Amino acid sequence: MAKGIIGDPFTFTVLFVDASGDPIVPSSVTIEVFYFDSLGVKQTLAASGTVMSAVGGDVGRYAYTITIPGALTPADQIYGVMTGVDPVSGTDIVVEQEVDPFEPGSGELEIQDEGVSLGSFSVVNFVGADVEVLDVGGVATIYIPPLPPPSYSSHWNTSDGNNGNQSVSDGISRSTTRISTPHGGEGNPFKTGGWAGSNQSTTVATAALCTTPGDTTGYGGDASAEVTVYDADGVSVIDSYTTPALAGDATHTSVSGEIIVTISNYGVDDPSYPARQKAAMSVTVFANNILTGLGLQGGRYHIVVTMTPDSTTDGSGPYTYTQSDVFLDANPTTPSISGTTSLTETGGEVVTRYLSGVLYYTTGSQFTVGVTGIDQLMRNTGRTSANLIITPNGTGSGLPTLNQCPFGDGAALFAGWTNNDNVDGVTYGKTDWTITGSDHRLIGASFTATAQAQDTWALGNAVTSGIVSIVADTYGTSSTDTAEYFNDESRRQDSTYNSGATAGNWNSAASLVVGEGLVCNGSLYVPNQAPVTNWGAYNPTGGPNYGALGGTVSYYRTFVDTVGSNRNAMTFNFAGTFLGTATTDLAAEDLKVFVRRVASAGGGGAGPTANPLRIHGGLYNFATFDDGATEAGSYIREGTSSGNTINVTFGGFSCEDGVYIEIQIDNPAITVDSLVVSFT
Repeated sequence: MAKGIIGDPFTFTVLFVDASGDPIVPSSVTIEVFYFDSLGVKQTLAASGTVMSAVGGDVGRYAYTITIPGALTPADQIYGVMTGVDPVSGTDIVVEQEVDPFEPGSGELEIQDEGVSLGSFSVVNFVGADVEVLDVGGVATIYIPPLPPPSYSSHWNTSDGNNGNQSVSDGISRSTTRISTPHGGEGNPFKTGGWAGSNQSTTVATAALCTTPGDTTGYGGDASAEVTVYDADGVSVIDSYTTPALAGDATHTSVSGEIIVTISNYGVDDPSYPARQKAAMSVTVFANNILTGLGLQGGRYHIVVTMTPDSTTDGSGPYTYTQSDVFLDANPTTPSISGTTSLTETGGEVVTRYLSGVLYYTTGSQFTVGVTGIDQLMRNTGRTSANLIITPNGTGSGLPTLNQCPFGDGAALFAGWTNNDNVDGVTYGKTDWTITGSDHRLIGASFTATAQAQDTWALGNAVTSGIVSIVADTYGTSSTDTAEYFNDESRRQDSTYNSGATAGNWNSAASLVVGEGLVCNGSLYVPNQAPVTNWGAYNPTGGPNYGALGGTVSYYRTFVDTVGSNRNAMTFNFAGTFLGTATTDLAAEDLKVFVRRVASAGGGGAGPTANPLRIHGGLYNFATFDDGATEAGSYIREGTSSGNTINVTFGGFSCEDGVYIEIQIDNPAITVDSLVVSFT
């Protein structure tokens, strides 16, 4: 507590020193002076942020003078709050000094602090910001608080510091493989440590690089690192190295030359505590060289790296990274096929279907495929699946790709295979390679199968079988009441339209004769214009030879209308290969379509033997139309037809229950892929 004379000047003074008592120069030294009047209202004598003046020749000392207002009485109290910013820690140093106004002539000023005489100033210890120091007048000497707690980087392989997770990675790419059995026993040519015949973590990387994402702490002084490489048994040490003190950027190499510890980015970790050092440490282990030096061809191993921090500036630890065991495949030789691939259609079961007298393999039919001379399938590891791939060449066969494995899917079909690393001459045979795909066709193509062996790292050579000439069709029934897609003959009829019944009555097993169209490959053909003409050259055996079967051909069926009655018009939508379009080909009569109504209300011809109406040739003419009594009066194609969309009219007669249709191809270059009708 200080006392000042009312009406006279009073000087607030402060001296800033560090923990050793040496003066320091803080930044932003300011003062606020105020008192509270009789009503408790704060009255400012020096506004907050008023700059204090440095006292010349006295480092760290600052002063500010006010005149104590004459209106004050000894009952009032003046407060001075002085603030400076610690130049090291950046924290605020706040000093509060209280002054009692003293009336002139009332005697000497008494200086006291808690009853202890301190002379002209007091020295106060305090910790942290915003701590009040009550001065006794004159000079207050400030003890700067301790630095904030240190903020260090994480230790090796931890996340205990300010830069988060510094977990170690070994820098190698891993895959899961089947571990081979060393043919000469454990150690000849490699060691597995009990992993043989199991799926384990494997790499082809010849060296491991153990690093952290960023810098770690604890270097300098007597900090060191120890690197140990363990054999397949996880106990035997096959190489090790302990570094000298890690006290600067350096590269440390083991006597064997196969372990290298590199220190980089060495420097102070926390500037407030400059004794502690950080750095980036990387450890390179040439595992392949170590194993080779022991006469091994790769094999199982793991690495342990232990970092021991400096005992003086850190004292914690040690911190250890243990690498997960890994198998080094030092002989990633790609498997190969030195033998042959064979394919025959004499499988366990033959399933066929007929279309237009032609016999096709279809869903459920089986083939035989074989591969000989499969070599190096387990050098020094194998794939965990799909070691042998057999691909049908020609997706239209409907046969699936085979992914076979001698110890997995298809294992029973391999012969001569063992888990040994030197196994060669393995064979494979499958007699029930079954057509499973739907909506496939193989028409007039030379069919083969290709086999390839592979390991985890690469695909081997391709060996293709000899040609097998087959035809296959796995399409189902797609014909409907109002659509024909020529994938089947379920709705096809003979020229009598099944005597008026709407169901199909075509015998698909019977060979075609002159005038009958061929349904093949999803289209309607003149038989000797199809992709295959001599079907006897293909399996299944016994196919007809349509090489001489040309000329005009027809296809008959009924399109059924089950929804409406009294129809007076229709639309035909064609798809196919035309000389021009369906419209122009019909007009030129290269393509012909005859129409007969199934039934007709209120007169007009109907039934399978009624006079045919024509959508080919001329256009409908109201004046001459006679419902087919004459050819000139039979045309029903309207002038609004264009492209492959044909509009027709029944000239005022009604159409009920559908129509009988004959599609006739006069020009052999035309094929019809589909015909969809709608009734209006």
